[in-house]
Order: sequence, then structure tokens, then C-alpha cells
Amino acid sequence: MSINRLTQTTVLLLSVALLGPALSAIATGTDAPNPDADTDAKEVTAMILAHQAQSNRENRQVKGVISKHGSVEFWSSGGLRQHVENGAELPSYTNLNIIAKDIEVESIVPGQAAVATYYAEGSLQAKGGAPVSNYLTRVTIVFAREDGEWKRRAAHWSPIIGGAGTTQTVLDKKN
Repeated sequence: MSINRLTQTTVLLLSVALLGPALSAIATGTDAPNPDADTDAKEVTAMILAHQAQSNRENRQVKGVISKHGSVEFWSSGGLRQHVENGAELPSYTNLNIIAKDIEVESIVPGQAAVATYYAEGSLQAKGGAPVSNYLTRVTIVFAREDGEWKRRAAHWSPIIGGAGTTQTVLDKKN
């Protein structure tokens, strides 16, 4: 067999191997979702708003939001990086009234991974803690889809008031 013929055969076999699962799904009529960035943005935004509303009603963070692989997080209270395990006891509050605002979601791998940035503001009092009447924080959360649901893999909450940063303010203003 010539090198040229061997190369063509190899390319054909690799193509079939890569396309096989997709072609199989089409041939068997599997109703697989068609992920896209707009769908991810709508789903993640709706989830953030629903979880925040539930947290406010129940005065505790919603259970089941952490990935089965855990989540690496920086919290607005400061301190060191936290490794939050799935099923960990999440904080509860005497009072919780936080609103998620200006949510923007960037789909990284449609249907599989997305990053949300937004502002969280309001008031809260952790059980046994002092009240915080002017909670104002920037939030970045990395989500991964697991078993059809978006789960938190990494998060960073940074307070707006009382912090320091660079002298840069903004690159472009959004319309």
C-alpha cells in the first residue's frame, strides 16, 4: 500500500471514529439537546435568580448547587481560598435579603461550561454574626453541567466597598 493510500485510509478511519457517536445519535433518533450560548445564558441566569430568591425565603444557601467534584472559592469575607465539597454544610442566616443584578453569562463550552458575572447587593446577618446592612459584592462563578443541571465549580466574591485595586476603571462602556 502506498503512503498516499495509507494516509487517505488513516484520515477516513479517524473521521469515522470522531463522527461515529454523532452519526449514531442521528441514526437512532436520539433526542439530544442542541446546546448553544443563548440557551446557556438563559438557563444560568434563571437558575441564579431562582436560587437567590429561594435563599432569601429560607435564610440559607440552596443545597445541591456544588459540583460533585467540589468548588474552589474566594469569599467576600476575605481569607484564604476555600475548597467546598459537594454536600458540605452551607451557611445559614438570621436574615438574608440579597439581590443578583446585571447578570452576564458567557458560555465557554455550549451546554457544558459557563461563567457568570454579576453584582450581589442587599443585607444579611449570618447566624451568630454581625449584621451587614450594605452588602455589595462582585461575583464570578464558573458552572459545569452535570447530569443535566448547572453546578458550581469555582466562585469568587469580592466586596466593592472598602477594597483597593488598580487605577484602571473600564475598557469600553456597554450600551
